[in-house]
Amino acid sequence: MPWTHALTAAGLAVAAALGLPAQEAVPTASGSRLVLTLHSGESTSGRVQGSVVLECDPDGGSHPHPATACAALRAARGDLSAVRATRGVMCPMIYAPVTGEARGDWGGRTVRFTRTYGNRCSAAGESGGVFGF
Repeated sequence: MPWTHALTAAGLAVAAALGLPAQEAVPTASGSRLVLTLHSGESTSGRVQGSVVLECDPDGGSHPHPATACAALRAARGDLSAVRATRGVMCPMIYAPVTGEARGDWGGRTVRFTRTYGNRCSAAGESGGVFGF
């Protein structure tokens, strides 16, 4: 049995033992890597407030919470515009706009995404933690 089949079989066995859906336990062949940047203001021309790398399948990179961010992206099938907001996040109603930018690859597809949020807290909550850095 080739090593890739052995790894897939091992992943399925672990998923079954843990009661997890198999697709969440077996990494994709290509993995995914996004460079996430937060800019001050309402465009990507604003000052960079922070930038991280998010890698999924396996989860990692310099993002402070890669498992949370990758789970949100998996649930949205890599579509950042479809990511669900984190429930229960309370943010101040102070308008200090930031623009989130994502560039990279998700499961073999090129990702180019930008969205302006009311403030940094809103960026983290409304992006399911993707822009939570």
